[in-house]
Amino acid sequence: MRPTTPSPAPAPHAARRWAAPVLALSLLLGAAACSGGGAGSSGSSGSSGSSAQDADAAGGDAVAASGGGSTGEVQGLAGTDVAAQGRAVVSTATLAVRVGDLPTAVEAATTRTVRAGGIVAASRSGGVDGAETAHLTLRVPAPAYPGVLDDLAGLGQETDRTTTSTDVTAEVADVDSRVTSAQAVLATFRARLPEARTIPDVLAIEGEIARRQADLEALQARQRVLADQTALATVDVDLTRGAPLTAVTAPDPGFVGGLTAGWHALGAAGRVAALVIGAVLPFVLPLALVGAPLWWVLRRRRTRSPQDPARATS
Repeated sequence: MRPTTPSPAPAPHAARRWAAPVLALSLLLGAAACSGGGAGSSGSSGSSGSSAQDADAAGGDAVAASGGGSTGEVQGLAGTDVAAQGRAVVSTATLAVRVGDLPTAVEAATTRTVRAGGIVAASRSGGVDGAETAHLTLRVPAPAYPGVLDDLAGLGQETDRTTTSTDVTAEVADVDSRVTSAQAVLATFRARLPEARTIPDVLAIEGEIARRQADLEALQARQRVLADQTALATVDVDLTRGAPLTAVTAPDPGFVGGLTAGWHALGAAGRVAALVIGAVLPFVLPLALVGAPLWWVLRRRRTRSPQDPARATS
């Protein structure tokens, strides 16, 4: 009987050849476990399953470690926590006011805005149809927004006001959740980078880190925009120099009101008649100069025509 010889051990280069695919697969499974819950990693092979579990644990630790920091970052951007505030609302308003002294009104609007903790984002002054105007774009903290709006209206006579409010609570919560998930996945890939042993593995992980970092920065930019819009309301103010507009009052009811209305109607009828006479008079004078001689000639012919037969018989 021939003795059995043991099979030779696998060469080291063969093990290195399979290390890169296994590492890449474990990274992808770890990212899926962090973002989706990690339920699909149980059906993989033994080495892939353990790598996916490690990635899932690393992602969970990253979420737990970054959860407080992410919330603190949102609080620092928005000034108040969305959950504590209740609703995230973007408020805008446009206001038109007639004032007696335009420079004084502009200075008062600027002072009131700065005192409330806001800023003057833009300002423009000039003339429209001979009237001096000034346009201000103000950013006011949301708690002080109603009071500042009333103070601006009190600078003169308010002629127009439009306010809008947009609820973005769902969008803010969605962006915050996506930022937290993106931070956890990025932390997982960065933790796996030291485990790479070959250049292709390092390049693959670094490329994934760069892509995830770009996605995270885009989400954080949107987060900052929403925080700024909800923390500061935007007010566009148009100030126009001029006397206050007089309100048109309804006529008094009863006999006095009817007499007043009739008197105004008589005056209006007289003005219309004078307008008509003035418009027709330039045409009447030339027609009279031409028509009067013609009428006189025709009238003399009519008076002479009955006497002609009498002269013929005599």
